[in-house]
Amino acid sequence: MKYKMNKREKMGYIFLLPSIVLMLAFIIYPVINTVYLSFFNYRIQTLSMGKTFVGLNNYRMAFNDPNFLDAISFTLIFTVVAVTLETIIGVMFALIMNKKMPGQGIIRTAVLIPWAIPTIISGLMWKFMYSEQYGVINYIFQKLMIIQEPIPWLSDAFLAGVATIIADVWKTTPYMSLLILSGLQTIPQNLYEASSIDGATKRQQFFKITLPLLKPVLSVAILFRVIATFRIYDLVAALTNGGPANATQSLTLYTIRTYFNFGNIGYGSTLATITLLISLLISLLFLKSLRAKLEKV
Repeated sequence: MKYKMNKREKMGYIFLLPSIVLMLAFIIYPVINTVYLSFFNYRIQTLSMGKTFVGLNNYRMAFNDPNFLDAISFTLIFTVVAVTLETIIGVMFALIMNKKMPGQGIIRTAVLIPWAIPTIISGLMWKFMYSEQYGVINYIFQKLMIIQEPIPWLSDAFLAGVATIIADVWKTTPYMSLLILSGLQTIPQNLYEASSIDGATKRQQFFKITLPLLKPVLSVAILFRVIATFRIYDLVAALTNGGPANATQSLTLYTIRTYFNFGNIGYGSTLATITLLISLLISLLFLKSLRAKLEKV
């Protein structure tokens, strides 16, 4: 027996058509084309000569490229440290915003302001504050007699990494706290009331009630932040531009430089494909973990 779509279903597919066309044009095709170009030696400088098929040679070259290895190393360390700090501070902010107290609206607004500032502007703002000559951070530290000489925040390799992490944590912790707050507000209050009657302390309530029930929300929030942080570009470009000596060059920044600045389309496509594959792997691992947690609930 043949199934016939009714008029309502047909209209639904018609309304979906523009979205499908846009996805094919701006997401699916670019991804497929990038993966395709990653198997070729293709440069802007020799565009007239066309592209030469090299198979997996670009991928082998990537894993022997010191710049790629440094970029992926920095990106992984940056992602782990930044997301860990954002999660811990985000939970603290969410707990504060979830309490009923005078001026709660002002507190929530103040917490969310950094997230509302565009990332490029945040990067430039922090760059001025980190400056050795006129930066407010060094000025305050010197006034408080914490340091004698200005700290070279952006000219020292290690300090530049620390400075980038601080700027990212300041910018995106509000996003984490907002997601966690939404999870906190779904926890039934009667669980806390019952545990209080049984003599549970605030610490016991947090570890036995709040944290277990927040795990699904935390997993989703961490997944979003890990993927976004792993692909970080704009903050690093504005704050350090990958310096000093490429010490803070993220994988995405190196990919864009290779593709656009150096004109190596084939190798740049390879780096973009590797970034995509790692992001997909992270997503699959998180989704598998989340599914297991939900099945236990």
